[in-house]
Amino acid sequence: MTEPADSFDEIPVLEPPQAEAHLSDYWAIVVKHKRLVLVCTAVALIAAAVFTLLSTPLYQANVTLDVFRQSSNSLSLAGAAPIEGTVEFLPSQVELLGSRDVAERVVRRLDLLNNPEFLAAYPWLDPDEGNAPAGKRVARKPSAREISSAASVVQAGSDASIVKATSLVRVTYVAPFGKLAADITNGIADAYIEWNIESRFRQIAQSAQFLATQIEEAKREIDEKEKALAAYARQKDIAPASPKTTTFQEDVDLFNRDYAVAVADRVDKESRYQELQNTPTETVAEREAGGLLAQLRADQSRLERDYADKLTLYKPEWPAMQQLKNQVDEGRARLNAAIRDTASKVRENAHSEYLTALRRETSMKTMMRSKQSEALSQAATSSEYNSLRAELDTKRALLETLLRQQGEAEVLSRLREEQATNIRIVDRALTPHRPYKPSWTRNMAIAFVLGAGLGLGLAFLLTYLDRTLHSSDEVERYVQLPTLGSIPLVGSANKRRWWRRRRKGQASSADASPVELLPHENPRAAVSEAYRAFRTSLLFSRAGGVKIVSVTSVVPKEGKSATAANLAVVLAQLGRRVLLVDADLHQSRVHQMFDLSNRAGLVSILAEGVEPSRVIVKTKVPGVFVVPAGPETPNPSALLSSESMRRFLELAASNFDHVVIDTPPVLATYDVLVFGQYTDGVVLCIRAGVTRRDQVREVRDKLMRSGVPILGVVLNGRKLDTNYYEYRYLNYGERPGGIKGSDAKEIAGPEELETPGGRDVLSGA
Repeated sequence: MTEPADSFDEIPVLEPPQAEAHLSDYWAIVVKHKRLVLVCTAVALIAAAVFTLLSTPLYQANVTLDVFRQSSNSLSLAGAAPIEGTVEFLPSQVELLGSRDVAERVVRRLDLLNNPEFLAAYPWLDPDEGNAPAGKRVARKPSAREISSAASVVQAGSDASIVKATSLVRVTYVAPFGKLAADITNGIADAYIEWNIESRFRQIAQSAQFLATQIEEAKREIDEKEKALAAYARQKDIAPASPKTTTFQEDVDLFNRDYAVAVADRVDKESRYQELQNTPTETVAEREAGGLLAQLRADQSRLERDYADKLTLYKPEWPAMQQLKNQVDEGRARLNAAIRDTASKVRENAHSEYLTALRRETSMKTMMRSKQSEALSQAATSSEYNSLRAELDTKRALLETLLRQQGEAEVLSRLREEQATNIRIVDRALTPHRPYKPSWTRNMAIAFVLGAGLGLGLAFLLTYLDRTLHSSDEVERYVQLPTLGSIPLVGSANKRRWWRRRRKGQASSADASPVELLPHENPRAAVSEAYRAFRTSLLFSRAGGVKIVSVTSVVPKEGKSATAANLAVVLAQLGRRVLLVDADLHQSRVHQMFDLSNRAGLVSILAEGVEPSRVIVKTKVPGVFVVPAGPETPNPSALLSSESMRRFLELAASNFDHVVIDTPPVLATYDVLVFGQYTDGVVLCIRAGVTRRDQVREVRDKLMRSGVPILGVVLNGRKLDTNYYEYRYLNYGERPGGIKGSDAKEIAGPEELETPGGRDVLSGA
């Protein structure tokens, strides 16, 4: 038996691992909630169909315009071309197409307020609605307010857009009548062109009038300036043809350039002279007279080498050596003299050049100052004259510009008669014969997308909000307990399948049978096979096998009693003796499953001291023996934790191959915690889609803290609809022509026991 932990700190903390999302997980969610997705999609499609049927048909007509820029040589001051020079040219034209002015022109051009189709499409614009008889409407002149209201309708129904990467603009209009849509679309294009022409030439006329006024003013000012200039020239004795200011200014500029050159030359010469003064004499001589000095050095070096070589043979006192020594000294003296003379000449020349440049600079500076004084004197005399002359030249240039623009305005005004414009109609609108809206294809596609999206969103939302366990993978992922078995759903879902199979002539009793004792009544059923798989997993769940096992659940109504009973059945089908003990002293059900009396049972053994052999009952299932719960007791937990319970379990384990105990739910009572240590382990039953993860984790932690070993989990109520091939395989014996469950041969059980009062079932006597 497993010993309980000494403290809570010894219990390992189990956290659910982070599950890796996979595409199949999302697909499983969609399949699980397929009915919800289909219902949402169907509702959306039906709503779209009703909306389409009840909608008024609308027709769309479109016209294509080519809008290009005016050439840049148009009027510059007249402003005759409002579309020139704009950065956002085509977007501006799109806005102008939808302007109120253009819409009102359309209303007037097409006389829409007297058009029967227009008034039928927009009846609130008809002031005589319901008064004038059909076909007897009298044309009338609409008011400005009515025209404005109709223009608002035209604006609302029209739209203009730029054709990508072109200078084309497409104008569309939607109306309940095809001819009306085409007429209004063409009317918008014509009204826009008319508005553009009138706007341009209205500005041209205004500009021409403005230019005429400005030209007259400019001529008057030029005449006054000429008279003032002539009077000033006579007063100052200035020749108008050649003012001296220009000559003096040129002389000053020339002397400034010459003086700058002289300053630069003086700075260069002074820099060279200073450099020679600071350079060693030998370096100056070498740089200026390198060839001569090189020859002298070579001769001197030759004499010194000759003298040095002969010193190795002769003494210095020898006359020939003394003569050679004199030649060496004389040569060295000549070399030094040549270096000094050369450097001195170079420095003197540089100093002379520097002085010459300095004198030239001084002279140029004196002359430049003289010229500047003379120029300033002349400028003071003729500045007023030059100012008057500049103003006169400006006025003359302005007059020439105004005259040129006046000529251009006259030329452009002549083009108005020819309707010259920068807009042309590429394709006029034709009468549409098919409605633009409603579109069955578009509406149904949108409805399908919205409905399917809503259904998928609800499916994923429900999945996110669902905290229950549905599959073995979820049990192992969130609870970290092994799954011993996964029992298919038996109930209303299988009944629906049974009715479908009955209509096809393929029905069997397995689909409509209750789950209790189903492995005995129909061994070929899918549920029976699932219980046999659970039996195999349980037997291998613990080293050394399983002798005494408790079957419990998290909360009531999770199928623990049915699981305990069917586990006893499938264990007995292996030819073993199995004792099923009903330890759920709160709500016992085992005696009802086997149709037994509950007058004596486990309570009788534990509380009254009745011999177990008188309580153990043989059932209709070969090899299965049952101990019912017995009469009610006020303190079930005390009985189950008593020494009598331990002795009873030891006695049962010594006389039976397996002992299966049906215990109360863990969260409802603590019964399984008080005697669970006497068993080999606990099998925890949970119901798919009902039991919450947090509840299972709470039960797991309670059992682990109490030292009760958990063998694994049984998942009850799993739907087989999600795995059709598994269902077909597990029910192969129920197809027409297969082996029927009622005809299947039962596995022989152990030797039958006598009823209570007969031989001792525990001793075998």
